[in-house]
Amino acid sequence: MAKSEPAAICKLRKRAEGGDAGAQYALGCRYYEGNGVARDYGEALKWYRLAAAQGHNSGLCDVGYCYRNGHGVKQDFAAAIPFYRQAANQGCPTGAYWLAHAYEHGEGVPPDLDKAREWYRIAVSRGDADAAEALRKLG
Repeated sequence: MAKSEPAAICKLRKRAEGGDAGAQYALGCRYYEGNGVARDYGEALKWYRLAAAQGHNSGLCDVGYCYRNGHGVKQDFAAAIPFYRQAANQGCPTGAYWLAHAYEHGEGVPPDLDKAREWYRIAVSRGDADAAEALRKLG
C-alpha cells in the first residue's frame, strides 16, 4: 500500500486481501477506472480474477471483458467465453449478453445466430436493455 493511498482505498484493499469477493471486485474497478489509484488494467484483472474465482458474477464478466478487449492481458476472445458462460449460467444478464454478442460476431466461438438470439432472449428476460436492442436488430 502506498503512503499516499486514500483511506477508502486502504480499507477496501484490506477487505479485498481478506478474501471479500465484493471488495476484490470493487478494487478491480478502481484500478480499471483509475479511481483513487493509478489506472492499471493488469492490477484490475488480478482483482477481478480473485472475485471471479469465488463466483462473483461481475468479476466473471469483467475478466471476460478484459480478455475480449486486451486490457491487462493479450486479447483473446476464446478465453473470455468461459467467464461469460459461467456468469450467464449463474443468472447474470450481462454474462448472457456478452455470450450472445460473442455468438453473433463469432468472437471466440463459431458464429451462430440461433445461439445469439437464445442468449439475447435470456439476457432480456433478466432485464438487460442492451440485449433487447441487439435482439431487435438481429430480427
